[in-house]
Amino acid sequence: MCATPEDRRDICAVCGWRLHDDPVLGELTAADLAAAETALRTAEHTWDLRAAVLAAPDTGDHPCLAAVIRGGPPQGDEAVRSGAVLPGGRSAPDDLPARAGPGAPLDELRHGRAELSFVECAPDGLHLTRVTFTEAGIPVLRAADSTPWRTVVPALDADATLCRFQLAGGNGTLPPVDRQAFDDAVRGWLTLSLPTVPGTAAVLLRPAPGWELLRRAAAVVARDHAVRLELPADRTASVEPGHPGEAPARRGAADRVRRLLRTLPLLADHTLLLARADRDTGAVRPHSHVLFPAGSRLAPGETATAEVTVYGGATGSTPLHLPVLAGTPAADGNGAPTVTVHRLKVGALEPARLTFVLRGPGEVDLVAPASERPPEQSFVDVPRLLSGLPRRMVRPPRLDLLFTVELSGADLAETEERLAFVRDVAALLARRDHTGTAVRVGAVGHYDHTDYESTWAKEGTLLRAPVVARPPAELPRALADWAPALRRQDTVSSLEDALHAVASLSAVHPGTAKACRVLLIVGRRPPAPSRQHGVVRACPLGTDWRAALARLRADGFRVLARADPATGPPPSDAAGRQAGRYAAEAWRALGADGVLRPGTDSAQDAVRALDPPWRHEGPECPFAFAAPLM
Repeated sequence: MCATPEDRRDICAVCGWRLHDDPVLGELTAADLAAAETALRTAEHTWDLRAAVLAAPDTGDHPCLAAVIRGGPPQGDEAVRSGAVLPGGRSAPDDLPARAGPGAPLDELRHGRAELSFVECAPDGLHLTRVTFTEAGIPVLRAADSTPWRTVVPALDADATLCRFQLAGGNGTLPPVDRQAFDDAVRGWLTLSLPTVPGTAAVLLRPAPGWELLRRAAAVVARDHAVRLELPADRTASVEPGHPGEAPARRGAADRVRRLLRTLPLLADHTLLLARADRDTGAVRPHSHVLFPAGSRLAPGETATAEVTVYGGATGSTPLHLPVLAGTPAADGNGAPTVTVHRLKVGALEPARLTFVLRGPGEVDLVAPASERPPEQSFVDVPRLLSGLPRRMVRPPRLDLLFTVELSGADLAETEERLAFVRDVAALLARRDHTGTAVRVGAVGHYDHTDYESTWAKEGTLLRAPVVARPPAELPRALADWAPALRRQDTVSSLEDALHAVASLSAVHPGTAKACRVLLIVGRRPPAPSRQHGVVRACPLGTDWRAALARLRADGFRVLARADPATGPPPSDAAGRQAGRYAAEAWRALGADGVLRPGTDSAQDAVRALDPPWRHEGPECPFAFAAPLM
């Protein structure tokens, strides 16, 4: 029934058909012969139908297959019911017992071996995948050879579906495949493809149950070669994309081997190579951050995730290298093989949260944020990159930043835009220095003189109580109770009083000699003059904004201006033109050290303009930093 050569057993070990029975007295009757004939034909049909279902689950879609099944094509749900069940209700045979499962035995076999050869007898061919291991225990697939069955056994049918039917043990009405000749052909392929080499070992990937000729082929491999380990082949997962032009059979075989190798433990820490600057001296040294420690092991189909925050260097002008290594390199950069290298552009001094995924030994991907891989990444010269580290990072002086903010506007949205800008700048500075060690921020809010301007105006009418310099993360909370007001005229504000308050504030709380002091004026209207300037009303308190500005610059302040642009048509009357000339002259003087344009220059642009630059002695650092420079 199954065409397996008889081995003098009473019951065939393959198909379960009884070959010999106890002797009986008397002649067989016609009914006996007819019953035996019916039983044999039924068993043949069931056997072929089982093989057909393995070869093509939708047998009806393959007329050539249905035509060769002994007893005819399946009827109704007969194909579904047949499954992979043999006569007598037994499961399909698999006489290659598991000598070990994935994991530890494969790990033990890896030690001391120059190469492992994975042999798989699969429906699409005979596959041989050679794997070597680096000193760090990372598997490297050297070659994946696939040989079609028709090349090894020409007696198999040329039609791919019928060939699969025969490999599943089906005979049908096709010329039978001589089992002994089949074994000899597999043995010949094995001799040519897998010669015995010292320091190597063979691993057999067993076929799925029910594939009778594949089972025979695997038995030949196990019996005739030094197979050290037998594992089931996982043919359930989808095949990963391969190189263009790569044969699907070869790619599938290599992928099945790769899935097994991914269950091996890591022999070395998988580390991310970064740089670290000494807080006191600024000296730059390499730093290895462990993403996945040695000993980590994944279950089949499992991945592991590691997150790390890195920081940009002094400029952020070029993408940074993010090498993942197997181990910690020596001082010269050698001794730790490169697993992968990504490049990512990180803003100057900015943090970036990275997410890495481990798929197996030597398989690490950066999945967030989006990055690029250098061309020919395997040739990234880590020792050369390490030799290009800067000698040290030169810390800039501390930044003391003060704001003046005009709190009067045509509507609440106008003043809220200014406050939002200030909060955004403070938040960006806080990302770089949360503690306030390198950046201190303060603010003075001001209104105007519309309420019967006089020298006895109530305290607080012109100014908000100044917010003294503090860590930038604390500034938004300090501004929470600043209330905007509607302006009643569009000529001048009380900015002159705010400048005087800043000058006094800086005199009471002077910065250190190494501090970089910056005043950023955020508003719409210029300050009032100390004396009336044509139609422009004077400050009722007589405050001279030019004197206050000169005092600030003499105290080392760099003064920047962010003035709202004028809206509407130019004034047509002489008074309006005179006020416009005064405003333009005042803003030129206030913005002599730099101008930021609302709607054009963002808070990030402002931070770049405000921040004193870092310097590096030597080349620019090619790696991200493990800790913030500030």
